[in-house]
Amino acid sequence: MENLPSNYQQTLLLLKERIKLAQYKSLPLFNTEMILMYLDFGKVISEKLKSGWGGGIVDNLSKDLQAEYTGVKGFSARNLRRMKLVFEEIGTNSNWTQLVSKIPWGHTNLLFSKVKETEKRTFYIMQ
Repeated sequence: MENLPSNYQQTLLLLKERIKLAQYKSLPLFNTEMILMYLDFGKVISEKLKSGWGGGIVDNLSKDLQAEYTGVKGFSARNLRRMKLVFEEIGTNSNWTQLVSKIPWGHTNLLFSKVKETEKRTFYIMQ
């Protein structure tokens, strides 16, 4: 190994810290993009089911997506159905979309499964 400059370790630590900061700052952007993708999935599934696809097709989609993207969570049949439900509940209301995209999907999932009244959902999302 070559002789490293005396401040090499300090520089390496500085770069590692910058990587950690970038990762931390990108999490909200990633969450927003993931939720927007989930809403797109919900829209597609909703439209296909309304056009005559049977409800069991969601199970097939889930299996195929999980097979293609091994190790990626979020493509269970239950979650795909929840994506459809959330999309149908918020529709194309940009205010709702903005609110939902700012909170973790787990919170959205819980909120839409437990709270049925729109006013209460709005209250909790805004909190």
